[in-house]
Amino acid sequence: MKNKKIFLALGTAVLLLACLPMYELFFKDKMDSVEVLVVNAEEGIKAKEQLTEDNVIVERRRKQDLVAGTALATDFKEVIGKEAGKNLVNNSIVSKEDVDFEDLVPDRSKGEAIRPIVNDMIFAQPGSLRRKDSIDIYAISDTDIETNTENETQNSNNDSDDAEEETIVSSTNPEQEVAATKLKAPILQDVKVVYVKDSSNQEVTNEIEEKGTEERLNATGNISDLEVILDEADFDLLMNTVLSGKKLYITYN
Repeated sequence: MKNKKIFLALGTAVLLLACLPMYELFFKDKMDSVEVLVVNAEEGIKAKEQLTEDNVIVERRRKQDLVAGTALATDFKEVIGKEAGKNLVNNSIVSKEDVDFEDLVPDRSKGEAIRPIVNDMIFAQPGSLRRKDSIDIYAISDTDIETNTENETQNSNNDSDDAEEETIVSSTNPEQEVAATKLKAPILQDVKVVYVKDSSNQEVTNEIEEKGTEERLNATGNISDLEVILDEADFDLLMNTVLSGKKLYITYN
């Protein structure tokens, strides 16, 4: 009976020793790691470049190597098709914090498309306007537009104690301005801007790409044209407004 127990103990020990490599090879690796999304591009993925099935793959990485916001294998469909929010190095783990999830793709089922707003249509717009901003569009009639010289003459005839009326100066023609009180409700609201371009058709971006409000202070160029997402009805409204002789005053949220 005693010998039987000894053989049983030896057999158990041998079995455990035999199973140890199996545990190290298969089970331990899976327990201490997780499947994540990894950059698979020799030159990396540049900011604003699309994440695709060719430059992003699924790999198993150790849990201790994971980064904040790690994109898991289950996030593959959610991430593919989006743009990189910053430069991503090859073989690095993809973080959701580095992926731009803002949807700048028109929904064709809703009749949406990327529509132009050219410089000639615009009365004024903020110089700090950038791609991905949401804008409100107001209509300004020719009768509301005055020249600075006319306003100066009118102001000189007013009493000195009268409050000065707030005006909006044209960004396309600084000699023109409109009294803020002339503005009515916007004709379009929360319009998504896809591109902000200068007169040479180059995108206007922040001179130094850093997080924070200061990044809007310096631009790579002067804004000329916009490209926005509009459906047929909103685009018709916009064009009918412009064709009626009105100009567009643009603000962003």
